[in-house]
Amino acid sequence: MKFLYPTIALFSLLLANNVEARWKPKPKTTWNYVLGHDVDISLEKAQVVDIDVRKSVEKINNLHKAGIKVICYFSAGTLEDFRDDYDEYMKVKGLVKEVYDDWPDERWLDFRVEGLKPLIKNRMKIAVSKNCDGIEVDNLDAYQMDVVKNWKNPITRDDTIKFAKWLGSTAHSLDISIGLKNVASIIDDVADYYDFAINESCAKHNECYRYNNFLKSGKAVFGVTYDGLKKNKKALCENLSGLGMSMIVKEGSKLVQEGLTFNGKQECGSSFSDAVGAAVKPGSKPTTTKKVVTTKKVVTTKKTTKKTTSKKVSSVKKTTSKKVTSAKKTTNKKVTSVKKTTVAPKKTTTKIIKKTTPVPKRTTKTTKKQTSKKTTKKSSKKTTKKTTKKTTKKTTTKKTTKKPTNSKNSKKVKVVTKVVVKVVKKKRN
Repeated sequence: MKFLYPTIALFSLLLANNVEARWKPKPKTTWNYVLGHDVDISLEKAQVVDIDVRKSVEKINNLHKAGIKVICYFSAGTLEDFRDDYDEYMKVKGLVKEVYDDWPDERWLDFRVEGLKPLIKNRMKIAVSKNCDGIEVDNLDAYQMDVVKNWKNPITRDDTIKFAKWLGSTAHSLDISIGLKNVASIIDDVADYYDFAINESCAKHNECYRYNNFLKSGKAVFGVTYDGLKKNKKALCENLSGLGMSMIVKEGSKLVQEGLTFNGKQECGSSFSDAVGAAVKPGSKPTTTKKVVTTKKVVTTKKTTKKTTSKKVSSVKKTTSKKVTSAKKTTNKKVTSVKKTTVAPKKTTTKIIKKTTPVPKRTTKTTKKQTSKKTTKKSSKKTTKKTTKKTTKKTTTKKTTKKPTNSKNSKKVKVVTKVVVKVVKKKRN
């Protein structure tokens, strides 16, 4: 058992290393592009070198010993006549097409033909067997070429994206890194299937900015510029500032070992940005347009606040006006009710006086009249209670709180009763 745990730990370590075995270069990794020529390791300063897949295992191993990573090149969209598998390609019906105008020793391939895939996969296996760290697949831009557009059934952009994804998936299944050559117009569509990218002359065509997202994701983009620094300096400064692309500049059009690793700060000055994935297309002004957009947003917010405040004011006015009108209505009702109650006792008092004067000997009626006093008093009390209750509930004018009418009526009642009592006493006597 004591040997079991170290064995498990070693196996886990090997498994973890295998998972991370595929090489994934980071932005600003320096590189050199040397196709068709040998590399003098003693003179090479780049961290990565791109060579043809036909190079021997020995040369690749020597580069590794010097601490240099190796990318192995082959074309996936054309067939060169010097390839070892040339005859195998030619056997596949409908695969090999017209000559590539810029390269007479190459022919375009209709990569939609199924017979191509086993041949491509075999090339990938050769690169793995030679310990290449990654592979570069070239010439996937057939759909942009006039000669291909004239086909009866031309290759489309969607066909290219589908094929590019298959290439990336197949390379990863073999545990080897893969880079997309050129075709910057589809880089965002296939970015997840590729570990790095390679571009030729993007500064000349003002298309380096297309790699912003790819670089921002932490993946390297290796660029090459032909015909020297002097001729391309301005374009390089404008296109590479804020991008983070690794650029090698060749004096001519041949991919020999000699070249200059472009240094933006040194060649362009302090205004050159070392940022990654933030390049701007020359001639465009995205920063100014962003400012305009923000000012528009500020204006809209001001408008909305004005609208909301105006609504609030109008609502307040409406509510206050309603309260005032309702208060007036209630006070009017209270005043009328008080007047009605005060009229009633006047009628009763007049009747009592008329009845008592002609009849001398009716003592029983006097007692009733005395009881009427009580009732009138009670009624007056009731009316005062009602009015006080109503007035306390709603704060109206001062007139409702004063009760001048009630006091007068009560005095009249007292006077009448006194007169009646005196008349009765006289008649008794």
